[in-house]
Amino acid sequence: MSIRLRTTSKNKREREEERDIRDEEAREANPPTVAERIKATRIMGLIGAALMAGFLLTIGYSIYENSKTIPVDGEVVGIGANGNSSTRTNGYKEAITYNHTFRFTDQDGVEHVASAVGRGRDSSYNTGDIVSIGYYPDDFTKVRIQSWFGLWKVQLTLFGLGLVLIIYSFWGVKQIRNEEVTDQYADSPLVETRHRQ
Repeated sequence: MSIRLRTTSKNKREREEERDIRDEEAREANPPTVAERIKATRIMGLIGAALMAGFLLTIGYSIYENSKTIPVDGEVVGIGANGNSSTRTNGYKEAITYNHTFRFTDQDGVEHVASAVGRGRDSSYNTGDIVSIGYYPDDFTKVRIQSWFGLWKVQLTLFGLGLVLIIYSFWGVKQIRNEEVTDQYADSPLVETRHRQ
């Protein structure tokens, strides 16, 4: 019975290898057409455009939320962390989000203590650090950290990836069309007669 199982698995592997070889030969015999290549390249451009739309939406939301706050300097009075900085078994590190508590004085001179919300919470500050924050005048229990990179890194990442994909899409379509023109020129009868002379 053991010999029969080995033979069956060997035959199965051989059939899979033969199928892979046939698939590879079919791909080599039928390369993608110019239209298929242009379509695939344009899809990458559409993905880039979607990322740029995400950039616009997130930047609009951040600007909206920050416009509702009043900027002040706040002192870090408490720090908490969610997450674990040690490396996991799969080799990746878990993201750490810091929960900072700030003491600040509002426009009326009243002192408040509030926790940070929103972006910028991945930066670790030490107790006693003075940080630019914005507080909500209707809710003194929440503040937003006004760190430039902390506020805009998601938007900048979306913008950068989107821009790269859009540029690559335009460049790729141009390259494909140039290859098509070059191939047509090389196959034209005029070129063949010039080479004969």
